[in-house]
Amino acid sequence: MERSSIGTLDGRVVAVTGGGRGIGRAVALAAAEQGANVAVAYHHSEAGAKTVAELVRGYGREAEVYACDVADREQVCSFVRQAEQRFGRIDGLVNNAGIMPSSPFLEVSTAEWDLVVATNLTGAFHTSQAVLPGMLERGGGTIVNIASRLGLVGWAGVAHYASTKAGLIALAKSISREFGQRGIRANCVAPGVTNTDMGRTVMGGEVGRKRMAELPLGRFGEPEEVAACVVFLLSDASSLLIGQTLNPNSGGLMP
Repeated sequence: MERSSIGTLDGRVVAVTGGGRGIGRAVALAAAEQGANVAVAYHHSEAGAKTVAELVRGYGREAEVYACDVADREQVCSFVRQAEQRFGRIDGLVNNAGIMPSSPFLEVSTAEWDLVVATNLTGAFHTSQAVLPGMLERGGGTIVNIASRLGLVGWAGVAHYASTKAGLIALAKSISREFGQRGIRANCVAPGVTNTDMGRTVMGGEVGRKRMAELPLGRFGEPEEVAACVVFLLSDASSLLIGQTLNPNSGGLMP
């Protein structure tokens, strides 16, 4: 297959959390298409992660699958350690794992709030902290957090989700400010509604029609379109981008 020009990743190792489906799956495959070997981490979607790994190998790249609940620090450290032993290093990390339960704000339980924060935000803290020592030792590395348009605007019914996505943006900026001069670039991609399992919960019915009407482009996004932004940020083509957020949202938000 002829390679596109979104940015080569030849010979690099990319770790993707939540890599068994949706945007994570698309990122893993796009990274492989651009030359990367891929460590695919999953929590629940084991079959999907194994399928992704086989597809990555179909591009002539190496791939391994790792069970990992990013909310569990020990599991994250084990995943990163195993991946570094298997591949020799991790050059790029994509913090994609996330959940989005929906509850009116006054009905959000402490347990639900804690679970969303632990998975979406603390999980990215765990993985970033685990990969950074190796990146710093080698003098460089890239981290891409999958945020959300809702992290920029907030949204009724998903206050916990929106808050964690805003936190991912601040996390990328903070890592960049602390480690940028040592070769580390951290950025975010903040998609709008995307055609994934999660996105399809809001794509249909009256809610979907209202959201569609807000989009100058007139359509929702596809995972592959979001993945192209991620691979660009992982590659040297984005060498001047640090602490930034790309917004593939069909024009629903123009910061």
